[in-house]
Amino acid sequence: MQGFNRFSARLGGALFALAVTVSAAQAQPYSVLWWDSTPDYGGQAPNSLRQEMSDYLTTFNGGTLFQSTYVGSETPGTLATHLASNSYNVIVFDATSASAKFNAADLSAVQSFFQTRSNLLLDGTLYIRNIELNAATNFPGLNDALGIFTANEVKALATRGGGIMVGTDHTGYQVDANQIVGAVVPGAAFSGFTVPSTDGEFTGTELLTTAGLVAPADVFDNWSNVPSEAIAPTGNFTDFLGRPVTLYSQVNVADQPGGGPRFPYISTTFAPGGGPVVINDPEPPTTNTPEPATLALLGTGLLGLVGLRRRRRI
Repeated sequence: MQGFNRFSARLGGALFALAVTVSAAQAQPYSVLWWDSTPDYGGQAPNSLRQEMSDYLTTFNGGTLFQSTYVGSETPGTLATHLASNSYNVIVFDATSASAKFNAADLSAVQSFFQTRSNLLLDGTLYIRNIELNAATNFPGLNDALGIFTANEVKALATRGGGIMVGTDHTGYQVDANQIVGAVVPGAAFSGFTVPSTDGEFTGTELLTTAGLVAPADVFDNWSNVPSEAIAPTGNFTDFLGRPVTLYSQVNVADQPGGGPRFPYISTTFAPGGGPVVINDPEPPTTNTPEPATLALLGTGLLGLVGLRRRRRI
């Protein structure tokens, strides 16, 4: 009897701590810096469209999940100055340029951030997500897929303790993105120019389900209408501190018409979970992972059951 009571008390305490911790985590939005070093390219990628993605994060889920700060700057040294007086959970580098946009001080600041938030997400499709080109590039996209997909990427980093997301486009416009990648994981770099086909798959479901559910076909609608995805690096590397880093592919797609080698558009330092899911699946993947609010309710419910069991045994 006493043993059971002690076990019940420990279980109840653990569940209560879980509920409190999860609730507290929900109460404070993840702080995000959206750093836009992408030129406007004659009006194709104006700052207003790049900022729209940052603003979408802030308003996502009623403003409870993210607080995103947008900064548009192509001036070297500005990033270092900004990070010296501001703190964030996640930095998004919206970096698609044919020239260097960062100096040594900027890259040193990124290295300092990476030391404590060493999760990395490399997205070779970020540029085309919101540009003046065609209907498929109107953010937040078909069924809000591009917006939710972006939120999934950022939340995946944030829930793992914070990290860096670097996005770009095809060969010739990867210089500033590769400055950031090379500063933290030397030897890793975006490359290539791909023309996506329906011959492909998401290797996991995390980027499709973390903050909201996304149908792969709705994301692919954007990719297939702007065939200029970059190849993201994958494999084993060593970061600037000498620590081993593995970059895992989150999606593999062959060039049109398909049947050839598949290329990763997105890679992460965390392994894919779940999946695989075909690239043109019209339905979002199913997920059994409970949301934080559900976990809190579950903990509260179990606490009540423990208390009821204790009262019945006394």
